[in-house]
Amino acid sequence: MTDKASAPPSDAILTVPNLLTFFRLGLIPVFLYAALGLDNMGFAVVIAVLGFITDLVDGKIARRFGQVSKLGIALDPLSDRLGLASGAAVLIVKHLAPLWVVLVVIARDAVLVLAGAPVLKARGLPIPPVTKVGKYGSFAVTVMFGLFLASGIHNAAHPTQAIRVAAFVFVFVSLPLYYASGAGYVRAAFSSLKDQTGRGDTERRRVN
Repeated sequence: MTDKASAPPSDAILTVPNLLTFFRLGLIPVFLYAALGLDNMGFAVVIAVLGFITDLVDGKIARRFGQVSKLGIALDPLSDRLGLASGAAVLIVKHLAPLWVVLVVIARDAVLVLAGAPVLKARGLPIPPVTKVGKYGSFAVTVMFGLFLASGIHNAAHPTQAIRVAAFVFVFVSLPLYYASGAGYVRAAFSSLKDQTGRGDTERRRVN
């Protein structure tokens, strides 16, 4: 009997994890409208937390019930990047976090997604799988962004200053993890490129 967790990805589209990912993608414009259109940071943070929860559970459901799909593998990281980008946009527009913090996060993703991924795709090589350090780094960055967003909720009962302090604590926890995982992905990509080049040189020598 095939283990559900180790079964190869399917071509299925309408799985529960994929529907959760579609739902998370649909929350992004709602989040942006709540934060920038309605200027309601409380509502925006609720939407962000809802998206974060779906991100935590969809992968677990996929592995537990054998619903890992090719679409989910491609769509889940895309939704993560778009969600992070929307959060970064709100933080910049609303001046809720230091600009350098947001730019450091965006720069890491830009290098991996806009530079690294196209090179690997052009060479027919797979994107390096997500590592544990990558998961921890992404989780910490998400929490950091969430805390900075929550600091924009202004009412008498809301401890804005304490939340900002917590956000800055996560700055010094999340950024090293985030960049350590990025360096790991770069090393894995270069290793794949080197192996491919080595195989190509070996085949050419055999032909000659």
